[in-house]
Amino acid sequence: MTFCYAMGLFYDIFECAMYYSYCIQGFYRLCRIVFYKKKYLVAQSLYIGLIIGQWILVFGLLLPPILMQWYIRLPTERYCLIPYTNIAAEIYHIMFLYIIPVLCIGISYGWITIFMRQKSQTSLVVAAVNRRHRNERDLVIIKRIILLVFILVLLRFPTIGLMIYGVMAQDLYPLTYGIIGIFTAVCLGSIGISTIYVTPQLRKQFLNTFIHLRNRIHIGQTPMNQTGPTTATIETIQMTKRTNHSDVTSVLQNN
Repeated sequence: MTFCYAMGLFYDIFECAMYYSYCIQGFYRLCRIVFYKKKYLVAQSLYIGLIIGQWILVFGLLLPPILMQWYIRLPTERYCLIPYTNIAAEIYHIMFLYIIPVLCIGISYGWITIFMRQKSQTSLVVAAVNRRHRNERDLVIIKRIILLVFILVLLRFPTIGLMIYGVMAQDLYPLTYGIIGIFTAVCLGSIGISTIYVTPQLRKQFLNTFIHLRNRIHIGQTPMNQTGPTTATIETIQMTKRTNHSDVTSVLQNN
């Protein structure tokens, strides 16, 4: 049972850490775009401290559920979580582990969008090409906001919906935990893929790794038992000889 409680707690710890890590990412982009003149706001040491502080905050937020013994063995399942029938515990859980970080993420990216729109409107004397580049950059930022916030909001939407249904019907839907489990798995996989998509550095590294692996597989499939040059190599040598012969002939004719 102790292992069961620990696994339920770790599930919430890592999910909460994921939300707050996106808060740090949003704060970094806000500082890099809006407060770009303040170099100390994009310093590496600052974000190392924020990451450490993030984990301390997560453990601090989950300390009351541990002390209040909200984690129990679910009566209809074989694992431990905070039951959705405990309304007070779930309100605390959703507020601090879900609503607050999503609001912080939305404020960060909303601020960035407003700032970039204002910059585009005030730079009327800039050439049309520069304005087009700014509009394209705005579009990329908006896509990132919509994609990321939509998936993060969607991750908890079934939980809230099924909780509301349980309160109104005075009983949880029998497949509540199974539906939420499948939905959470799909959303977490989508978040991983979307993170690669919206982060140019990760996307570039992923593509470089994929291309490197393909090249290694292609090289590994090349026959290694050939004793002589390949057909392509022989054709290349013959073309080189013909080219050299033509060069020599042209020099002799000129002389």
